Amino acid sequence: MTDNYDVVVIGGGLSGFAAATEAADKNLKTLLVEKGRTTGGTGNYVEGVFAVQSKMQKQAGIDITPESILQAELDYSHYEANGLIWKKYIEHSAENIEWLEKHGVKFKDVVNMGTGFSTWHLFEGYGDKAIHDGLEPYIKSKGVEIKTLTRAEGLTTTSSGSFQLNLINVTDNSTQTISAKDIILATGGYLNNPELMANAHKYNPQKIVAVNSGKSTGDGLQMAWSVGARKFFTGMTMNFGGQIYDKTNQVPAYELSDWNLGSAVCDEPVLWINENGDRFVNEYDCVTNWANEGNSMLRQDRVFAIFDQKTIDDFTEKSFPLDLHPFYELPNYPNLKKEIKVALDKKLSFITVSDSLADLAEKISAPNLVESINKYNKMAATELDTDFGKPAKYLLPITQGPFYALEMEVGAFTTGDGLKVNVNNEVIDNDGHEIKHLYAIGSDGSGVIYGDTYGVEVSGTHAGYCIYSARNAVDNIVKA
Repeated sequence: MTDNYDVVVIGGGLSGFAAATEAADKNLKTLLVEKGRTTGGTGNYVEGVFAVQSKMQKQAGIDITPESILQAELDYSHYEANGLIWKKYIEHSAENIEWLEKHGVKFKDVVNMGTGFSTWHLFEGYGDKAIHDGLEPYIKSKGVEIKTLTRAEGLTTTSSGSFQLNLINVTDNSTQTISAKDIILATGGYLNNPELMANAHKYNPQKIVAVNSGKSTGDGLQMAWSVGARKFFTGMTMNFGGQIYDKTNQVPAYELSDWNLGSAVCDEPVLWINENGDRFVNEYDCVTNWANEGNSMLRQDRVFAIFDQKTIDDFTEKSFPLDLHPFYELPNYPNLKKEIKVALDKKLSFITVSDSLADLAEKISAPNLVESINKYNKMAATELDTDFGKPAKYLLPITQGPFYALEMEVGAFTTGDGLKVNVNNEVIDNDGHEIKHLYAIGSDGSGVIYGDTYGVEVSGTHAGYCIYSARNAVDNIVKA
């Protein structure tokens, strides 16, 4: 390592690698700093990225106009999203797909999520392959330095307008001070920082379960704040909807998210009730939009998915009524019964079973459960949901014991606020001015494209923004 760089990128996830790749293309002397032992971070689990009017879409006969996407995002955010930034992002989205392919990233399909737009360009092998088989080999070939197990701290400005930064070796705590003309913050937000989550989120942040790399602790945000950046919170977490979570810590959340049982509770429109035993939402509307699912659940104190044995048997041995996840190809959940047995044998905290509904209600302290199920069964018999209008085919009666209550928290992938940026991804200070040479990309700088909710109907927009914002920041560095 040397002591002076054109660009230092802090964070080795999808946006960080995209920034380093663009910097390599522009022949900038670049350092990529990652505090973890391995690179990729939460970006390893990204399924794909947004684009409109890409070659892949045209080949598939998908015709979506940029204007329709812009309007959809403005409407969805209640016009809290920055239309100028969205317009520029949309205009460059198809180009970003070609740019990724040029740098070794492979795609396999274009899909939609639920009832939304077909804008999700899926990677072969998720973000893990995109980063480690594409972007990382490229930047290494171009001489970009990658420093892992290195924590960045103590960002300060110098009299010449550049930055100084302390790099601390996580293994032995040795420290090196370096200088850089430009700093790009790509540290992945603050989902894994309980204090920031408690202060930033509007309601029930304790119900949010992080399903990510575990390294998103707000490092970039705090560095930016230390040099005068505005604190810009909207309360946006990218919610996955229902997430079974074992409070006994026998099975980690990321493993449970891959269980058939994890999908059955939140990807299928089964009966959901709250802490009182009351049904509170049209479950079909929620499973077709994970953001709606998460928001509706966060407004309750507790949420349970209710199953009877017939539904468990049908989902395991026959088929389930609905599967909206484009990555699950089987017509049923073959491991569902096995996983329920494991959960019961291990006494995992989220599962409760009883031979009677009255006893189940008592066990989970939901006094209105029996009344709610009786009403739900009558609506199923008449094929008419007079409460919330769920389509009749998804009104699965709860009649055959044993009966199961699966408690759900709200799974989340990332945050999307904390810093405000302008159209160049420059960080904004408390007076509304850019902080020269300081940029925030990916989750660190995405608050400007959201209200308080991620727009699932335009799929892939957050990961796509990781690519766009990274390239946008570096392009502005070159032009400045």
